[in-house]
Amino acid sequence: STCNGTDTTATNYYPPSTTMDPIVVDALSLLGLNVVLWLVSLPLGKTWPVDFIWSNWPIYQAAMIYSRSDGVDGDKDRQVLVFCLVCVWGFRLTNNFYARGGIGHEDWRYADMREKFGANFWWISLFSVFLGQTIFLFLPCLSLYGAIESKEPLFSCAYDAVGFVFLVSAILLETISDQQMNDFITSKKLGHTTDVVINQGLWRYSRHPNYLGEMMFWWGLYLLSATKTEAWMVCGPISISALFIFVSVKLMEDRQIQNKGDKYREYQMEVGSSLLLLPPAINKLLGKTLYSK
Repeated sequence: STCNGTDTTATNYYPPSTTMDPIVVDALSLLGLNVVLWLVSLPLGKTWPVDFIWSNWPIYQAAMIYSRSDGVDGDKDRQVLVFCLVCVWGFRLTNNFYARGGIGHEDWRYADMREKFGANFWWISLFSVFLGQTIFLFLPCLSLYGAIESKEPLFSCAYDAVGFVFLVSAILLETISDQQMNDFITSKKLGHTTDVVINQGLWRYSRHPNYLGEMMFWWGLYLLSATKTEAWMVCGPISISALFIFVSVKLMEDRQIQNKGDKYREYQMEVGSSLLLLPPAINKLLGKTLYSK
């Protein structure tokens, strides 16, 4: 797709001398890296190494796409903007990972899987954790090809403006919501609050504003690639959206109800929207509609 018809395809990104499709090369590289991290995780007895991939691989892939083009193809302003925003997003996510335990801390989802599968988890984790992440990370990263290779001048198309707003809003949304959650957790540890569930800041308008920000980031990147991409690559942001809407939200909600019981059910009634930021009045109406017994 294109805005003015001058850049119509996402094919033939690289010189004819290239022996293998760069998308295949990058996919195999990510696959191989995840297999190596799986092997590293076995003696550690924890899967935390996989968490570094999500925030750092997109930065590496963006750099590789640019380097393979020898800096010739693509609009320079677009390339700089995309790379900078991906770096800011990735560095922020990595920093938040460190702030919440980071190295040595296994995500509760993987800990639950370890308990569920017991002695078989060592090989099941290769598919359910490491290779699964390969798929759900690489698909949205497909947008990087069009975003970096497009020769359309930056902001010459409405897609660019909307994509830029989505990306910046996503980074701010994730940053603010994660910081508010970190502050709430710290306040609980210090005994400064007796609240069981956060109901302040962005969390007053959505039960998972950080998830919304993550979805918006990948849609924004796709929109910035819209001047040079193939229609099937929309599977990237769609897959991420489906992952959060149908899997991540449910897993998190079930865990919160298990740990916090009626307090979280009251929160669902108060903030009826699981993702979208909605005014308190609408949230209460939605909560009563969806969660009243």
